[in-house]
Amino acid sequence: MKVQIQKRQAYDIVIRQLSNGSDYNLRLFARDEHEAGRIAMDRVRFFIGMSRSKYDDLNAKGISAFRVVSCAVSADQSRPSA
Repeated sequence: MKVQIQKRQAYDIVIRQLSNGSDYNLRLFARDEHEAGRIAMDRVRFFIGMSRSKYDDLNAKGISAFRVVSCAVSADQSRPSA
């Protein structure tokens, strides 16, 4: 059985908070654009102080708190140095 390893790529993502129209620009490494969007929304949710339960409650009611405005593979694939 051969294990296939997916390479993580850098993504530039813009997330919009729908309640006030604020845009958040992030760059992160992920396997694909769907994972990148999910991680970015989770980071923005944490940054603004919204609890996971509040976020899940809004989604259950059909209320969207965030929207992915753009998600593209970054031209610069270099990793930050520590």
